[in-house]
Order: sequence, then structure tokens, then C-alpha cells
Amino acid sequence: MTDETNTIVDSRIQQIFILLSLTFAAALPTLNVTIANAVLPQIRGDLSAGLEEISWVITATLVSTAIAMPTAGWFGMRFGQRRVLIGSVIGFTIASSMLGFAGSLEEVVFWRVIQGLFGGPIPPICLPIILRSFAKAEHGWVLAVWSGGVMLAPILAPPLGGWLTELYNWRFAFLFMVPIGIATYFLVVAAITESRRHTELRLDWFGFLALSVSVGATQFLLDRGNQVDWFESPEILISAVVSGIAFYVFLVHCLTTRQPFVDLRIFLDRNYSVAFSCWCISGILTFAPLMLIPTLLGRLRDVPVETISIMLTPRGVGFVLGAVIVARLIRIIDFRVLLAFGLASQAPAFWYMSTFDLGVGLFEIFVAGSVLGLGEAFTWTAVATIAFSTLPPSLHGYGAAIFQFGRFFLSSVGISILVTVLARSTQVNHAALGENITPFNETLRLTNQSGLLDIGVVQGLARIDGELTRQAMMIGYLNDFWLLTLLALSTVPLVLLLHGPASRRSSETAEPVTSSST
Repeated sequence: MTDETNTIVDSRIQQIFILLSLTFAAALPTLNVTIANAVLPQIRGDLSAGLEEISWVITATLVSTAIAMPTAGWFGMRFGQRRVLIGSVIGFTIASSMLGFAGSLEEVVFWRVIQGLFGGPIPPICLPIILRSFAKAEHGWVLAVWSGGVMLAPILAPPLGGWLTELYNWRFAFLFMVPIGIATYFLVVAAITESRRHTELRLDWFGFLALSVSVGATQFLLDRGNQVDWFESPEILISAVVSGIAFYVFLVHCLTTRQPFVDLRIFLDRNYSVAFSCWCISGILTFAPLMLIPTLLGRLRDVPVETISIMLTPRGVGFVLGAVIVARLIRIIDFRVLLAFGLASQAPAFWYMSTFDLGVGLFEIFVAGSVLGLGEAFTWTAVATIAFSTLPPSLHGYGAAIFQFGRFFLSSVGISILVTVLARSTQVNHAALGENITPFNETLRLTNQSGLLDIGVVQGLARIDGELTRQAMMIGYLNDFWLLTLLALSTVPLVLLLHGPASRRSSETAEPVTSSST
């Protein structure tokens, strides 16, 4: 295989346009995943879909995105990163426009699959383009700016989706992405130059199919497991067996074939392997609160969607502020220190969240969100810089694809575990709290002066059961926050395994950039 070389861009103006175009591009699929969650109830009502049927709107995108992400490395090397990025943006934009005119649930699911297939490769393609367009000394601040822009997408998506749905309908949440996609296309065409193409590469179909089956089955398992009681369901058992066998076949094949679909040599680089682990865990720490906090406020506090979006804003502000700070510090402070700080600073934020109660308000969310955003900015920037600091440029394409795929995939695993813990904790604590509801409970008798909590009537029992459910569910959320606290703390020691700045090396040199057409 011919080595890939860096093609550093000399023009600062062109570099700014490159960074802008790649930020818009990478934000598209991230925005797509989260904005769909915000408008799911409206889609369900408009298309008269059942609860199980509507879940396929999310499952379809998650499965197709997970399958498409690992392909970015091979497609980028074979056809050129610019061509693949342009094709992905075009396909994603067309799918978004078609979603706005979908007339049935089947059409929505189909175009969501297309969105995932074209959107999945975009973030992994953007990363190596950034690395080859900027000098290694600038990777820190560039990745800080890029990740800061991309991070705003999942934070802004829920309020944006709710606002568009309220003004118009759910279709405009998808149509909104069309002009962004068109603008991104023109930016990419104007700013991005083509990478070296390796026309001698042949697609490892066997490895691709094995990985696709494994990833698809696992993503299906994760998305459906909690709805069908996990391994009590035959479909989950079958999915688990299929996923395990397919992944084993994929690993054996990659280790024994000459040109594997994924070059596993990337994991021989210690910095990449450790950074990959930290990156995947940080994905759980990043995306879990985006799922837990809105549902906590909406289900237990009856907070409107618009208010929830405002309460989440400080996290984005904290991230942007942290990105600005780390962009300056990464040039003078050991990136291991920055990474350790980023991971460790999230632990007290999650611990603070584990002390919430049903009266949690704006101030508590503001404090926790700001600290989380600050820590995430340090973690994202440091870990992305570390991962590619010693990895040969020839492996950047494969490395970026697996890097983004691992984060997406393991975030799904982590969130599924947290959802299961929440559901099981709610059941267990509801039963435990319910044991105290008896006619002989003095506290209950004294608080029932109005008769609203009379266990002798149906209405009273319903009110008591509703309050028990709220209290039990709150305990479940607190258990999740405790798990996230321990996860953040347990990741910090991994930093000790990283090579220091003195050992950063690159075996390949840069060459002048040359323009190329599509």
C-alpha cells in the first residue's frame, strides 16, 4: 500500500474555509440524530404509528450510520477524501429533502436509512482532511475549534426541532437541514483539495459484510433490548449470537488477509489505542446527559421543551469556553495533563447531579452543565490530538474511521446500559417504596388531611402510585449519575499509559498542496 502524505495548506484564508466547511459537514449527521428525537412524538401522531413502529425511525438511522462509519477509511483512500465527502453531503441532503415530503412511516424509515448511510462517513472523513491540511503544531487548536462547532449541534437540535415543529410541523425539522447541506456542498467544493487516491485498493467484501452484520445486529439489539426485556426475547438472543459470530469472523479475517477492510495495525500504536479508549468512554460521558437530563426534567418536572433547551444552553457555553482555553494551553502544557483534567473535572459534575432531587431547578442544571461542557472540551481536544500524534499519516484514514465509529458505537452501548439501569431501578424502588403504603403508616395518615391520598379509593391509590413512580424514577436517574461519576474517575489512570510529548514523532513528511476537481 502506498503511504499517504500530509498536504499542508499554505494559505490561511483557505485553511479557515476548510475548517468552516468541515465543521458544517460534521455537524450535519450529529444534528440529524438528535433532532429526530425531538420531533418523534409529532411524527408518531401525524403518521398514526404505534410506539414500537415509531422506534424504527431512530433504529434505522443508528444501524445504517454504524454500518457506514467504518467504510470511510477505505472509500477515502480508494476514491479520494474530497470526492467521498462531496458525495456524502449530496446524498445526505437529498435524503433530508425527501424526508420532508414522506407520506408514510415506511418512507420515513427508508430515507432515514439513506441519511445514515451517507451521513455516517462524514465525520470520519473530515478528521483526516483537517490533519493533512494543517501543520501538526496547529492540530490542537484546530481540533478544539472543530469539535466546539460540532458539539453545538446536539445541544441546539432539541430546541430547534421543537421550535420548527411548533411553528410549522415536524417535516421542517428535516427540511431545515437542506439549505445547510447545500451551503456545505459549495464550501467543500471551493475549499477542500483532493487527497492521494490509491486506485490499487480493492474492497474486502468479506470483511465489510462480516463487520456490517455484527454492527447491525448489535445496534438492533441495543435499540430494541429495553423494549422487549432484553434476553428474555428470542430476537435479542438471536441478534447477540449473530453479532458475536460475525465479529469473531471479522477479526480473524482482518488478521489473516492481505488487504483487510480495516487495517488493525492502528492499534499497535500505544497513543492511538489509549486515546481510542478514552475517546469512546468520553462519548458516553458526553451523550448520556443529553438523554438523561431532558427526560428527567420533562417526565418528572413537567418542564416544557423550550425551557429544557434553555437549561441545556450553559453546557454548550462551557464547551465553547473550554475549547478556547484548551486551544491556547495545548501549545504549552503536556496534553496528558489537559486530558486528565478534562476527565477528572467531569466526575464532580456527575457527583453533583447525583444529589439532585425532584425540586431541581435552573441553577443546579446551569452549574453541572457548565462544568461538564468545560471538561468535555479539554477531553475532546486533547484525546483527538493524542490519537494521531504518533500514528503514521498513511493510517490516518483508517484511524479516523474507527475512531469515530468506536465513539458512536460504544456510546450506544453505554446509553443502553444506563437506560436499563434506569428502568430496573425504577421497578425495584417502586416495589420497595410501595411496601410502606399501608393503612397503618402514620406519616401517610397525617399527610392525608384532604383525603386526596386515601388508599381506600381508586383516585387516591392512583395519586399515590404516580408519586411512587416519580420518586422511584428519580432514584434511577441518581443511580445513573453515580455510574457516570465512577466511569469518569476510572478513565483518568489511562492517561499514565500515554507517551509524553518528547516521543511524538512522524515518519512521513509534508508535500505542497495541489488543487483538484471533483
